Amino acid sequence: MSNIPADPLLRIKKLSDSLENNEFENTTALIFAFRQEKDLLCDLPAVFEGALESILERLESTAMFGGESCSFSQSDLLAALTIWLEKAKSYLEKQLGIV
Repeated sequence: MSNIPADPLLRIKKLSDSLENNEFENTTALIFAFRQEKDLLCDLPAVFEGALESILERLESTAMFGGESCSFSQSDLLAALTIWLEKAKSYLEKQLGIV
């Protein structure tokens, strides 16, 4: 059985915690983890998937071209991922009547 939580808010918390605590082995593992969240993306409007994919594609570029030496700042992209997670959480909370 997988250790990935089924509840979308728990999935977001797990991703947020992992990102905040630098628990991903490398950028490739981080990208893989976010791309595996198909169930989470199904609970969000399509615009979230497009925004996430845009961030992940740029992160892939930083991984291929040496992080900060690429035209994209890896630290800025990680901050963008954090913002994406916050917005996804906020959207889901509103849908569930939590906020």
